[in-house]
Amino acid sequence: MGTFAWFFTVVNVVKLIPYTWLGAFDDTNIATSLILMPLAPVGVALGYFLLNKVSVTMIYRISYFFLFLAGVSLLYKGGVGLLT
Repeated sequence: MGTFAWFFTVVNVVKLIPYTWLGAFDDTNIATSLILMPLAPVGVALGYFLLNKVSVTMIYRISYFFLFLAGVSLLYKGGVGLLT
């Protein structure tokens, strides 16, 4: 788990460079992040609680369902982008 934590830390720090170049960090985004930051521990606690209450099979089914929806959405947006 420690290796995963470091890996994702490095990946996210590296992503700061292009996001800064693209102007993704403006006052609105930073203010929104600061306002939502206190809710992060609540989300972690809720996720931990749910993982202990729901079966692993159900978690995988839900994850695959939302992954499928995200894929369909990306394919649709990509197809529409090609046609315009």
